[in-house]
Amino acid sequence: MRKPFVISAVLVFAVGCGPKDRNNDGGGGGGGGLTVDAPACATSVTKADQVPLDLYVMLDQSSSMDDSVMGGTKWTAVTSAIQTFLGQPGLTGVSVGLQFFAVPAGTANTCTVFTCTTDTDCGGSACGPCTFGVCLGAFSGLGGDSCAAADYATPAVEIAPLPGVATSIDAAMGMHSPTTSTPTSAALQGAVDHAQAWQAAHASDAVAVILATDGDPTECDTNLADIDAIAATAAAAMPKLLTFVIGVGTDTSNLDGIAMGGGTGSAFLVDTGGNVNQEFLDAMNAIRHAALGCAYQIPMGTGPVDYNEVNVVYQPGNGGQPVTLPYVMDAANCPANGNGWYYDNPAAPTEILLCSSTCTTIEGDMTGEVDITLGCATIVQ
Repeated sequence: MRKPFVISAVLVFAVGCGPKDRNNDGGGGGGGGLTVDAPACATSVTKADQVPLDLYVMLDQSSSMDDSVMGGTKWTAVTSAIQTFLGQPGLTGVSVGLQFFAVPAGTANTCTVFTCTTDTDCGGSACGPCTFGVCLGAFSGLGGDSCAAADYATPAVEIAPLPGVATSIDAAMGMHSPTTSTPTSAALQGAVDHAQAWQAAHASDAVAVILATDGDPTECDTNLADIDAIAATAAAAMPKLLTFVIGVGTDTSNLDGIAMGGGTGSAFLVDTGGNVNQEFLDAMNAIRHAALGCAYQIPMGTGPVDYNEVNVVYQPGNGGQPVTLPYVMDAANCPANGNGWYYDNPAAPTEILLCSSTCTTIEGDMTGEVDITLGCATIVQ
Protein backbone atom coordinates (compact mmCIF):
# COMPACT_ATOMS: atom_id res chain seq x y z
CA MET A 1 0.00 0.00 0.00
CA ARG A 2 1.31 3.41 -0.89
CA LYS A 3 2.35 5.48 2.09
CA PRO A 4 0.67 8.87 2.43
CA PHE A 5 2.85 11.80 1.42
CA VAL A 6 3.73 13.98 4.38
CA ILE A 7 4.71 17.57 3.73
CA SER A 8 6.65 19.35 6.44
CA ALA A 9 6.11 23.05 5.79
CA VAL A 10 7.99 25.55 7.91
CA LEU A 11 8.29 29.31 8.00
CA VAL A 12 11.82 30.59 8.50
CA PHE A 13 12.40 34.10 9.84
CA ALA A 14 15.57 35.55 8.36
CA VAL A 15 17.72 38.55 9.15
CA GLY A 16 20.60 40.14 7.28
CA CYS A 17 19.72 38.66 3.87
CA GLY A 18 20.09 40.76 0.78
CA PRO A 19 18.29 40.17 -2.51
CA LYS A 20 18.89 36.78 -4.06
CA ASP A 21 20.37 36.41 -7.53
CA ARG A 22 18.25 33.75 -9.18
CA ASN A 23 21.03 33.20 -11.73
CA ASN A 24 23.49 31.74 -9.23
CA ASP A 25 21.75 28.41 -9.56
CA GLY A 26 23.79 26.89 -12.30
CA GLY A 27 20.59 25.72 -13.96
CA GLY A 28 18.31 28.74 -14.38
CA GLY A 29 14.78 28.94 -15.65
CA GLY A 30 11.73 27.49 -14.01
CA GLY A 31 13.12 23.98 -13.71
CA GLY A 32 14.74 22.11 -10.87
CA GLY A 33 18.21 23.68 -10.90
CA LEU A 34 17.47 26.87 -8.96
CA THR A 35 19.35 28.55 -6.13
CA VAL A 36 19.64 26.39 -3.04
CA ASP A 37 20.68 28.90 -0.37
CA ALA A 38 17.44 30.82 0.28
CA PRO A 39 17.14 29.40 3.84
CA ALA A 40 20.80 30.06 4.71
CA CYS A 41 20.08 32.97 7.07
CA ALA A 42 17.29 31.33 9.07
CA THR A 43 17.24 32.18 12.75
CA SER A 44 13.92 30.68 13.90
CA VAL A 45 11.40 28.19 12.57
CA THR A 46 7.64 27.78 12.90
CA LYS A 47 5.32 25.33 11.19
CA ALA A 48 3.02 26.47 8.37
CA ASP A 49 -0.27 24.65 7.97
CA GLN A 50 -1.98 23.63 4.76
CA VAL A 51 -5.26 25.38 4.01
CA PRO A 52 -8.32 23.75 5.69
CA LEU A 53 -10.51 21.75 3.29
CA ASP A 54 -14.33 21.69 3.54
CA LEU A 55 -16.32 19.18 1.44
CA TYR A 56 -20.11 19.16 0.99
CA VAL A 57 -21.22 15.73 -0.28
CA MET A 58 -24.54 15.37 -2.13
CA LEU A 59 -25.30 11.62 -2.14
CA ASP A 60 -27.78 9.93 -4.49
CA GLN A 61 -30.31 7.73 -2.68
CA SER A 62 -32.42 6.90 -5.73
CA SER A 63 -33.90 3.41 -6.01
CA SER A 64 -31.30 2.31 -8.58
CA MET A 65 -28.65 2.63 -5.86
CA ASP A 66 -30.14 -0.62 -4.55
CA ASP A 67 -28.85 -2.53 -7.58
CA SER A 68 -26.57 -5.45 -6.80
CA VAL A 69 -22.80 -5.17 -7.17
CA MET A 70 -19.88 -7.25 -5.95
CA GLY A 71 -20.24 -7.66 -2.19
CA GLY A 72 -23.67 -6.06 -1.81
CA THR A 73 -25.46 -3.13 -3.46
CA LYS A 74 -24.31 0.18 -4.84
CA TRP A 75 -25.67 1.82 -1.70
CA THR A 76 -23.89 -0.45 0.79
CA ALA A 77 -20.63 -0.26 -1.18
CA VAL A 78 -20.72 3.55 -1.46
CA THR A 79 -21.73 4.25 2.14
CA SER A 80 -19.10 1.81 3.37
CA ALA A 81 -16.48 3.59 1.28
CA ILE A 82 -17.52 6.94 2.75
CA GLN A 83 -17.21 5.47 6.25
CA THR A 84 -13.72 4.21 5.40
CA PHE A 85 -12.73 7.58 3.98
CA LEU A 86 -13.91 9.40 7.10
CA GLY A 87 -12.01 6.99 9.35
CA GLN A 88 -8.64 7.38 7.63
CA PRO A 89 -5.72 8.85 9.57
CA GLY A 90 -4.13 12.08 8.46
CA LEU A 91 -7.34 14.04 7.79
CA THR A 92 -6.61 16.82 10.24
CA GLY A 93 -7.88 20.04 8.74
CA VAL A 94 -10.57 18.31 6.62
CA SER A 95 -14.26 18.98 7.31
CA VAL A 96 -17.18 17.15 5.68
CA GLY A 97 -20.93 17.72 5.43
CA LEU A 98 -23.64 15.55 3.85
CA GLN A 99 -27.06 15.72 2.24
CA PHE A 100 -29.06 13.14 0.29
CA PHE A 101 -31.13 13.38 -2.84
CA ALA A 102 -33.97 13.08 -3.32
CA VAL A 103 -35.55 14.31 -0.08
CA PRO A 104 -39.20 15.04 0.61
CA ALA A 105 -40.26 18.63 0.21
CA GLY A 106 -39.64 20.59 3.38
CA THR A 107 -40.42 23.92 4.95
CA ALA A 108 -37.74 25.56 2.85
CA ASN A 109 -40.17 25.57 -0.07
CA THR A 110 -41.87 28.96 -0.15
CA CYS A 111 -42.90 28.98 -3.82
CA THR A 112 -46.24 30.61 -4.56
CA VAL A 113 -45.98 30.99 -8.36
CA PHE A 114 -47.57 28.12 -10.26
CA THR A 115 -47.74 29.11 -13.94
CA CYS A 116 -44.84 30.42 -16.01
CA THR A 117 -43.28 30.83 -19.42
CA THR A 118 -39.61 30.97 -18.31
CA ASP A 119 -37.60 29.92 -15.25
CA THR A 120 -37.36 33.58 -14.27
CA ASP A 121 -41.13 33.67 -13.78
CA CYS A 122 -40.73 31.05 -11.05
CA GLY A 123 -38.62 33.40 -8.93
CA GLY A 124 -35.34 31.54 -8.98
CA SER A 125 -33.94 28.08 -8.43
CA ALA A 126 -36.09 27.33 -5.38
CA CYS A 127 -39.29 27.47 -7.45
CA GLY A 128 -38.15 26.44 -10.89
CA PRO A 129 -37.71 25.07 -13.35
CA CYS A 130 -40.54 26.18 -15.61
CA THR A 131 -41.70 23.00 -17.33
CA PHE A 132 -44.67 22.94 -19.69
CA GLY A 133 -45.92 26.20 -18.21
CA VAL A 134 -45.69 25.05 -14.60
CA CYS A 135 -43.20 25.96 -11.83
CA LEU A 136 -42.28 22.50 -10.58
CA GLY A 137 -40.84 23.81 -7.33
CA ALA A 138 -44.23 25.11 -6.31
CA PHE A 139 -45.61 21.61 -6.37
CA SER A 140 -42.84 19.93 -4.43
CA GLY A 141 -44.66 20.72 -1.21
CA LEU A 142 -47.58 18.55 -2.31
CA GLY A 143 -45.69 15.33 -1.68
CA GLY A 144 -43.00 13.29 -3.41
CA ASP A 145 -39.44 14.34 -4.10
CA SER A 146 -38.50 17.98 -3.67
CA CYS A 147 -37.54 20.11 -6.66
CA ALA A 148 -36.68 23.03 -4.36
CA ALA A 149 -32.96 23.75 -4.16
CA ALA A 150 -33.42 25.14 -0.66
CA ASP A 151 -34.33 21.68 0.61
CA TYR A 152 -30.90 20.42 -0.48
CA ALA A 153 -29.08 23.52 0.74
CA THR A 154 -30.05 22.42 4.25
CA PRO A 155 -27.61 19.60 5.12
CA ALA A 156 -28.54 16.38 6.84
CA VAL A 157 -25.17 16.76 8.59
CA GLU A 158 -23.55 20.18 8.64
CA ILE A 159 -19.95 20.57 7.50
CA ALA A 160 -17.74 19.93 10.52
CA PRO A 161 -14.18 18.75 11.24
CA LEU A 162 -13.03 15.16 11.10
CA PRO A 163 -12.82 12.88 12.91
CA GLY A 164 -15.65 14.17 15.11
CA VAL A 165 -18.29 14.55 12.37
CA ALA A 166 -17.79 10.96 11.15
CA THR A 167 -20.14 9.57 13.80
CA SER A 168 -22.97 11.88 12.71
CA ILE A 169 -22.47 11.07 9.03
CA ASP A 170 -22.43 7.32 9.73
CA ALA A 171 -25.66 7.65 11.70
CA ALA A 172 -27.32 9.70 8.95
CA MET A 173 -26.41 7.18 6.24
CA GLY A 174 -27.78 4.41 8.45
CA MET A 175 -31.17 6.15 8.54
CA HIS A 176 -31.44 6.38 4.73
CA SER A 177 -31.96 3.85 1.97
CA PRO A 178 -32.41 3.95 -1.82
CA THR A 179 -36.08 4.71 -2.50
CA THR A 180 -36.36 7.92 -4.55
CA SER A 181 -36.03 9.29 -8.07
CA THR A 182 -33.13 11.53 -9.20
CA PRO A 183 -33.69 15.32 -9.01
CA THR A 184 -30.11 16.18 -9.94
CA SER A 185 -30.77 19.81 -10.84
CA ALA A 186 -32.34 20.76 -7.52
CA ALA A 187 -29.78 18.73 -5.53
CA LEU A 188 -26.80 20.27 -7.29
CA GLN A 189 -28.16 23.80 -7.01
CA GLY A 190 -28.80 23.27 -3.31
CA ALA A 191 -25.31 21.87 -2.80
CA VAL A 192 -23.78 24.85 -4.57
CA ASP A 193 -25.93 27.31 -2.62
CA HIS A 194 -24.91 25.84 0.73
CA ALA A 195 -21.23 25.52 -0.20
CA GLN A 196 -21.08 29.12 -1.39
CA ALA A 197 -22.70 30.35 1.82
CA TRP A 198 -20.19 28.28 3.78
CA GLN A 199 -17.36 29.62 1.64
CA ALA A 200 -18.38 33.19 2.38
CA ALA A 201 -18.24 32.47 6.12
CA HIS A 202 -14.93 30.55 5.90
CA ALA A 203 -12.90 32.63 3.48
CA SER A 204 -9.57 31.05 4.42
CA ASP A 205 -10.77 27.50 3.62
CA ALA A 206 -10.80 25.54 0.37
CA VAL A 207 -14.45 24.53 -0.23
CA ALA A 208 -15.78 22.05 -2.79
CA VAL A 209 -18.95 20.14 -3.70
CA ILE A 210 -18.96 16.39 -4.36
CA LEU A 211 -21.95 15.04 -6.33
CA ALA A 212 -22.15 11.24 -6.07
CA THR A 213 -24.79 9.63 -8.29
CA ASP A 214 -25.45 6.49 -10.31
CA GLY A 215 -27.59 7.87 -13.09
CA ASP A 216 -29.07 10.60 -15.18
CA PRO A 217 -31.68 13.02 -13.79
CA THR A 218 -35.22 11.69 -13.85
CA GLU A 219 -37.25 14.59 -12.41
CA CYS A 220 -37.30 18.36 -11.89
CA ASP A 221 -35.16 19.99 -14.60
CA THR A 222 -33.68 17.08 -16.58
CA ASN A 223 -32.00 19.27 -19.21
CA LEU A 224 -28.31 18.33 -19.01
CA ALA A 225 -27.14 21.71 -20.30
CA ASP A 226 -29.02 23.46 -17.51
CA ILE A 227 -27.47 21.17 -14.90
CA ASP A 228 -23.97 21.66 -16.32
CA ALA A 229 -24.56 25.41 -16.14
CA ILE A 230 -25.21 25.25 -12.39
CA ALA A 231 -21.71 23.89 -11.81
CA ALA A 232 -20.18 26.25 -14.37
CA THR A 233 -21.71 29.32 -12.74
CA ALA A 234 -20.24 28.30 -9.37
CA ALA A 235 -16.81 27.65 -10.89
CA ALA A 236 -16.84 31.06 -12.57
CA ALA A 237 -17.78 32.90 -9.37
CA MET A 238 -15.32 34.81 -7.18
CA PRO A 239 -14.19 32.94 -5.22
CA LYS A 240 -14.64 29.94 -7.46
CA LEU A 241 -16.38 26.82 -6.18
CA LEU A 242 -15.31 23.48 -7.68
CA THR A 243 -17.78 20.65 -8.26
CA PHE A 244 -16.46 17.09 -8.34
CA VAL A 245 -18.60 14.23 -9.66
CA ILE A 246 -18.45 10.52 -8.82
CA GLY A 247 -20.47 8.38 -11.22
CA VAL A 248 -21.41 4.91 -9.99
CA GLY A 249 -22.02 2.84 -13.11
CA THR A 250 -20.47 1.86 -16.42
CA ASP A 251 -20.77 5.22 -18.21
CA THR A 252 -20.23 8.77 -16.95
CA SER A 253 -20.61 10.56 -20.28
CA ASN A 254 -23.63 12.56 -19.14
CA LEU A 255 -21.91 13.41 -15.85
CA ASP A 256 -18.69 14.64 -17.42
CA GLY A 257 -20.43 17.86 -18.40
CA ILE A 258 -21.14 18.67 -14.75
CA ALA A 259 -17.52 18.05 -13.80
CA MET A 260 -16.23 20.05 -16.75
CA GLY A 261 -18.53 22.94 -15.91
CA GLY A 262 -17.50 22.63 -12.28
CA GLY A 263 -13.84 23.09 -13.14
CA THR A 264 -12.76 19.51 -12.42
CA GLY A 265 -12.35 18.05 -15.91
CA SER A 266 -14.36 14.83 -15.93
CA ALA A 267 -16.34 12.63 -13.58
CA PHE A 268 -14.71 9.83 -11.61
CA LEU A 269 -16.05 6.49 -12.86
CA VAL A 270 -16.80 3.82 -10.27
CA ASP A 271 -17.36 0.75 -12.42
CA THR A 272 -20.11 -1.44 -11.00
CA GLY A 273 -18.42 -4.45 -12.60
CA GLY A 274 -15.45 -4.02 -10.29
CA ASN A 275 -14.77 -3.31 -6.62
CA VAL A 276 -17.20 -0.43 -6.06
CA ASN A 277 -16.15 0.11 -2.47
CA GLN A 278 -12.45 0.50 -3.29
CA GLU A 279 -13.01 2.55 -6.44
CA PHE A 280 -15.31 4.98 -4.62
CA LEU A 281 -12.78 5.32 -1.80
CA ASP A 282 -10.02 5.98 -4.33
CA ALA A 283 -12.18 8.66 -5.96
CA MET A 284 -12.82 10.37 -2.62
CA ASN A 285 -9.10 10.44 -1.84
CA ALA A 286 -8.26 11.77 -5.31
CA ILE A 287 -10.86 14.50 -4.87
CA ARG A 288 -9.45 15.41 -1.47
CA HIS A 289 -6.04 16.06 -2.98
CA ALA A 290 -7.38 17.77 -6.09
CA ALA A 291 -9.67 20.09 -4.11
CA LEU A 292 -6.93 21.13 -1.72
CA GLY A 293 -4.03 21.11 -4.13
CA CYS A 294 -0.74 22.34 -2.78
CA ALA A 295 -1.99 25.34 -0.84
CA TYR A 296 -0.34 26.76 2.28
CA GLN A 297 -1.38 29.42 4.69
CA ILE A 298 1.11 32.23 5.21
CA PRO A 299 1.99 32.08 8.93
CA MET A 300 2.22 35.37 10.73
CA GLY A 301 5.35 36.05 12.72
CA THR A 302 6.07 38.67 15.36
CA GLY A 303 5.78 41.47 12.79
CA PRO A 304 4.33 42.22 9.37
CA VAL A 305 5.33 39.87 6.54
CA ASP A 306 7.15 41.49 3.61
CA TYR A 307 5.57 39.61 0.71
CA ASN A 308 8.52 40.58 -1.49
CA GLU A 309 10.80 38.55 0.79
CA VAL A 310 9.11 35.16 0.71
CA ASN A 311 10.64 32.05 -0.87
CA VAL A 312 9.41 28.46 -1.21
CA VAL A 313 12.04 25.74 -0.97
CA TYR A 314 11.46 22.09 -1.88
CA GLN A 315 13.73 19.53 -0.20
CA PRO A 316 13.58 16.22 -2.13
CA GLY A 317 13.12 13.17 0.05
CA ASN A 318 16.00 11.36 -1.64
CA GLY A 319 18.52 13.70 -0.03
CA GLY A 320 19.08 15.71 -3.18
CA GLN A 321 19.84 19.41 -3.30
CA PRO A 322 17.01 21.71 -2.09
CA VAL A 323 15.29 23.63 -4.89
CA THR A 324 14.10 27.21 -4.44
CA LEU A 325 10.94 27.52 -6.51
CA PRO A 326 10.46 30.74 -8.51
CA TYR A 327 7.48 33.04 -8.00
CA VAL A 328 5.06 33.60 -10.91
CA MET A 329 2.25 36.14 -11.06
CA ASP A 330 -0.65 33.67 -11.20
CA ALA A 331 -1.71 30.20 -12.35
CA ALA A 332 -1.82 31.34 -15.98
CA ASN A 333 1.93 32.07 -15.79
CA CYS A 334 2.87 28.67 -14.37
CA PRO A 335 5.30 26.77 -16.60
CA ALA A 336 3.89 23.68 -18.27
CA ASN A 337 6.60 21.40 -16.90
CA GLY A 338 8.82 23.51 -14.65
CA ASN A 339 8.48 24.76 -11.09
CA GLY A 340 6.68 27.76 -9.66
CA TRP A 341 4.38 29.19 -7.01
CA TYR A 342 2.04 32.16 -6.70
CA TYR A 343 -0.19 33.99 -4.21
CA ASP A 344 -3.95 33.49 -4.14
CA ASN A 345 -4.31 37.28 -4.24
CA PRO A 346 -1.13 39.27 -5.00
CA ALA A 347 -2.70 42.46 -3.63
CA ALA A 348 -3.58 40.88 -0.27
CA PRO A 349 -2.02 37.39 -0.01
CA THR A 350 -3.43 34.79 2.36
CA GLU A 351 -2.20 31.59 0.71
CA ILE A 352 0.80 30.25 -1.18
CA LEU A 353 -0.19 28.00 -4.09
CA LEU A 354 2.16 25.68 -5.97
CA CYS A 355 1.90 25.40 -9.75
CA SER A 356 0.32 22.21 -11.00
CA SER A 357 3.48 20.55 -12.28
CA THR A 358 5.32 21.39 -9.05
CA CYS A 359 2.45 20.06 -6.96
CA THR A 360 2.47 16.79 -8.90
CA THR A 361 6.19 16.34 -8.27
CA ILE A 362 5.96 17.11 -4.58
CA GLU A 363 2.89 14.96 -3.92
CA GLY A 364 4.71 12.07 -5.56
CA ASP A 365 7.65 12.42 -3.16
CA MET A 366 6.83 10.29 -0.12
CA THR A 367 9.33 11.95 2.21
CA GLY A 368 9.89 15.38 0.66
CA GLU A 369 9.58 18.66 2.52
CA VAL A 370 8.42 22.14 1.62
CA ASP A 371 9.86 25.12 3.52
CA ILE A 372 8.54 28.67 3.32
CA THR A 373 11.29 31.16 4.11
CA LEU A 374 11.13 34.86 4.93
CA GLY A 375 13.78 37.55 4.82
CA CYS A 376 15.43 37.19 1.42
CA ALA A 377 14.18 38.83 -1.77
CA THR A 378 11.71 36.63 -3.59
CA ILE A 379 13.18 34.74 -6.53
CA VAL A 380 10.99 35.60 -9.52
CA GLN A 381 10.44 33.57 -12.65
